[in-house]
Amino acid sequence: MYQTFYQLRGKPFQLTPDPGMLFPSKGHQRAMAYLLYGFEQGEGFVMITGAVGTGKTLLIQKLFEELAHRNIVVASLASANLDGEDILPAVASALDLPYERRSKEALLQDVKQYLISLHARHTHALLVVDEAQTLTPAALEMLRILSNLELKGHALLQIFLVGQAELRRIIVSNHMEQLRQRIIASHRIEPLGEEESRAYILHRLHAVGWNNDPELAPEIFAEVYRDSRGIPRKINLIMDRLLLHGYLEELHSLDLAALTMVLDEMHEEMAGVPPTLEAPAMPQNQELPRATATVEREAKLAALELKILLRLMREEVRLKRMLRTGPGPLPASATDDAAIVDMRCPRSSRE
Repeated sequence: MYQTFYQLRGKPFQLTPDPGMLFPSKGHQRAMAYLLYGFEQGEGFVMITGAVGTGKTLLIQKLFEELAHRNIVVASLASANLDGEDILPAVASALDLPYERRSKEALLQDVKQYLISLHARHTHALLVVDEAQTLTPAALEMLRILSNLELKGHALLQIFLVGQAELRRIIVSNHMEQLRQRIIASHRIEPLGEEESRAYILHRLHAVGWNNDPELAPEIFAEVYRDSRGIPRKINLIMDRLLLHGYLEELHSLDLAALTMVLDEMHEEMAGVPPTLEAPAMPQNQELPRATATVEREAKLAALELKILLRLMREEVRLKRMLRTGPGPLPASATDDAAIVDMRCPRSSRE
């Protein structure tokens, strides 16, 4: 719509990843360097993480372009809550191998024989797993087993894990030491800084032939950065809506007032949604009450445990006294409490 009005060759802020539009931020350049380094090693895992919308998938697509001239077979897998039983058929499917009605052992042998055939042709095999934070620990363990496949000391398969920050927590919290030791390179993509955010916007505009139409007021860049928090996908959303607003209002100059109107509309449409693209574990307005309720519940449980412990200790005192004096009712008294204190205190403290 607005492309013709502003005489642009294309849509500068489309959400669909386009390697030709990749902005070479410092973070993305560093991530690409880690990917290429890891690829040259030809073994183990390379892990790339980052918040939603920071350009991880776009980076991987750019990597594929960089490797296009290499003798390589790339299998791409967009995981969706795959567990230990699902991951091997998914890998076989990504490698164009039959997987239906095949046992796990048979699939493992099929994959290994296929990788051996690639190795014989001096072809590198790379498996890229996107959204890897949705994998279960069992699925990650199966990937580690696949990464162990080798022939005469040469790894047959290299694996790139791409996902949100949760991926790191999954690997650490599940004590996956063997997998961690096979990660030869790792990088977290951070949101853009304010200056990079401005450069990103201009980069995308110039890529489609922008000739200062519409003219952008200088304060727009700082406000877009503030509202987007430097996340490229959210910058795209805001700028796309701003250009659409300019087209509908037939504006060839966009100022802060126009941007404010657009942001107000977007916030109204997304009322109640957390300000960050990575939603918290619980709604923000429920965090404090739920945390308070958790503390209160734990306090009640602790009090109950103490009450049960004291009751058991009193019973122990009563039974010991019965063994010394013979059977008979023993009324509860302060003597029992004194005996309990005596049992709980170390001998050194009583002497």
